[in-house]
Amino acid sequence: MFRRSLSRYTPLLIAAVLVVLLAFLASLQYRWIGQVSAMHRHRKQADLLASSSRFAEDFDREVTRAFLYFHPDPRDVSGRRDRMVRQLDRWIDEAPYPRLVLDVLLVRRDPEGGLSAEVLKPGASGFEPVSSPADLEPFRRHLGHNLHLDHGMPVAAGIPALVIPFPILRLMSDPTTERPPGEHLVVRLDANVISGEILPALTHRYFGDAQVRDYSVAVVAADDPGRVIFQSDPVSSATLRSGGDASLPMFGLRPFDELRSLWRERGIAGTRRHSRSREPHALFMPRGRRDRDGAWKLVLVHRNGSLEQAVARFRRHNLALSGSILILLAAAMGMMVMTTQRAQKLARQQIELVAGVTHELNTPITAIRSAGQNLADGVVADPAQVKRYGELVEKEGRRLSQMVGLMLELSGLQSGRATYSLQPTEVEEVLDEAIADCRWLLEERQARVEKDLDPDLPAVLGDAGALRRALRNLVENAAKYGGKAPWIGVRARAAGREVEVTVEDRGPGIRREDLPHLFEPFYRGREVKTGGIPGSGLGLSVVRRIAEAHRGRVSVAAGGSGQGSAFTLHLPAAPEEAA
Repeated sequence: MFRRSLSRYTPLLIAAVLVVLLAFLASLQYRWIGQVSAMHRHRKQADLLASSSRFAEDFDREVTRAFLYFHPDPRDVSGRRDRMVRQLDRWIDEAPYPRLVLDVLLVRRDPEGGLSAEVLKPGASGFEPVSSPADLEPFRRHLGHNLHLDHGMPVAAGIPALVIPFPILRLMSDPTTERPPGEHLVVRLDANVISGEILPALTHRYFGDAQVRDYSVAVVAADDPGRVIFQSDPVSSATLRSGGDASLPMFGLRPFDELRSLWRERGIAGTRRHSRSREPHALFMPRGRRDRDGAWKLVLVHRNGSLEQAVARFRRHNLALSGSILILLAAAMGMMVMTTQRAQKLARQQIELVAGVTHELNTPITAIRSAGQNLADGVVADPAQVKRYGELVEKEGRRLSQMVGLMLELSGLQSGRATYSLQPTEVEEVLDEAIADCRWLLEERQARVEKDLDPDLPAVLGDAGALRRALRNLVENAAKYGGKAPWIGVRARAAGREVEVTVEDRGPGIRREDLPHLFEPFYRGREVKTGGIPGSGLGLSVVRRIAEAHRGRVSVAAGGSGQGSAFTLHLPAAPEEAA
């Protein structure tokens, strides 16, 4: 008894263990996805900072290159004009972005504050005077009144330009003495080349094409983030002011190793003996500013809103994917448990079938053997008795044949080997033949059959032999389970494009808990089994499969205990042209 109970609950115990393991796996998966998301965020941030740093460095490299190209040699003050002409030609021949430098100006300021300038343009042989005062206004706003070297900015972001004051050296006799009014060398940069050529090229190099780029790239003024120099995609001003996902300074001078030869060539390394730094940017960066400061700011904004939102979306995607996998595992586990239980149930039903079929087969075989033995031994000599024995053998043999045929038909339906020839078939003819096949059982049970068929009943599209067997099973069931001297009602009605054939009885009815299982193979209700009514539990399963093979269905209406039952075949009516 204990072993039987254990084997019965083993699938449930296995299912419980698997549920616990699945929950444990889900918790591990959740923690692992959280760690992966954190690592993904750190890696994205590191990649973003590395790409942004290289972007800013490449731009500052070109700015520093221009600064060093046009920085005058402090040892050759008299020949600086001719040198600037040669340097501009050299810049055009050697620089990676020759169009970056728009022109070179010498701006003078007299003691009264007035400005005058001369300009050297690409292709010109020398400096030419600038006659328009409007052209000097940007320089007036930038230079202001502070021409002290330590307070001057080498980068004029608003122009944009590089500004180099003259004379370069302080008065060595008195370092505290202010520099007298002099000249400024202004290397003016082409804003259109910066925003239309250099910055887009750097964006493509470090952040990819527009179709696959994860980030929007923007360059804004450091002192006014609302002033946009370049945008790869539209970005709100509030996002630019907040700094986006990453923000790095740019447009400044840096001590690049590959450019050291240029500042040695200009003699810059020895221009300030008292300076702690011998790099060119140390000469022109204001006091209190850091080496990494810049006049512009590079701002990176993730296209999905922010890097945090992108990482959160990545985490949700991984959670959804892993959750789907866990759901599939749970579904597979549930299917496995259901299949196991179904297999156990099927095994029990098959055992019951073997017992039932053995009993059903044993009864007619025993009767046939007994009658044959009596006839063979000459015990029965009276012609009337011989006839009665012959009828017994015929009846039991027919019963045996019906049972074997039922099992063979169910086997063919389940395996898919059974094929039907669907043709227009008259329902009344099939019903009469099915009732005639049951005449021996009807006579034995003293059953009364009443037919009620519509006069204009259409033909159905079906196989006459299969429909005959299905209806015969329904009539036999009504005769067996309809009580003593049962009444059987057979009705046929047209319902739209269907024909409904109903076989009804007034027997004890069907228990409510048996209804969901009536059409399962080998299933027999508890009262049927305890009542000693012969049967194998295959008839209704065969009826359902025959109905489905005809693209129809079978339904049951049970009124409860003592109110009988009614089984209805719903069959498609044959098309008028086929009929």
